[in-house]
Amino acid sequence: MKWFLMLLIFIAGVYYLVNQSKEEARKKELVQLAKKDQIAVLAEPPLPVKPEKTYVIKFSMATLKTLRSLTEDANEKVRFASAELLWQLQDESAPAVIKNMLENETEPSVKKQIIDMLAKDKSKLSLALMTEALKDYEREIRLHAVTAIGTFSNKEAIPALDRALSDYDEEVRLKALQAVNTIRKDIEAHKEQQLRELETKQPLFRIE
Repeated sequence: MKWFLMLLIFIAGVYYLVNQSKEEARKKELVQLAKKDQIAVLAEPPLPVKPEKTYVIKFSMATLKTLRSLTEDANEKVRFASAELLWQLQDESAPAVIKNMLENETEPSVKKQIIDMLAKDKSKLSLALMTEALKDYEREIRLHAVTAIGTFSNKEAIPALDRALSDYDEEVRLKALQAVNTIRKDIEAHKEQQLRELETKQPLFRIE
């Protein structure tokens, strides 16, 4: 009986050591994957300069020209509405038009509406355009852009905040740090969720 108990203890010890070894190997693998992700962020190509095309209704060139001209209308509501429509239509001039509006628009409310519009899209192009707002002379516009970029929850959004992290205004810098931390947490939570889903998946066949 004593011999049998010692055998059981021995087997349990071996089983524990094997599991520990597997767990350590798994942790090392996760660390390596995390390092690869960091390298990938550094090596990623520049953000796109063209809309990411999907199927849209095509307007005539005359209509598009009219919409483009309306982005310089005297009425601020007309300016934003025309810019929004050009963006939704994925007009080839939309990125340049919106960039110009972020640089030269006189009404802060219009700039904020444009930033909110871009934030909904969650594309690399919209992210690239929002970084233009980080150059704005108005602090409230820069703060609004930082908050919007903080909702992207992807790796590209962190380097997009570099300008805000070195802003001369301490409130903008603090907001940028908070946004980076939010993005980091969202990315980590997404990865953990993916790992949990992988762990819960049962194999189709099991060899006994």
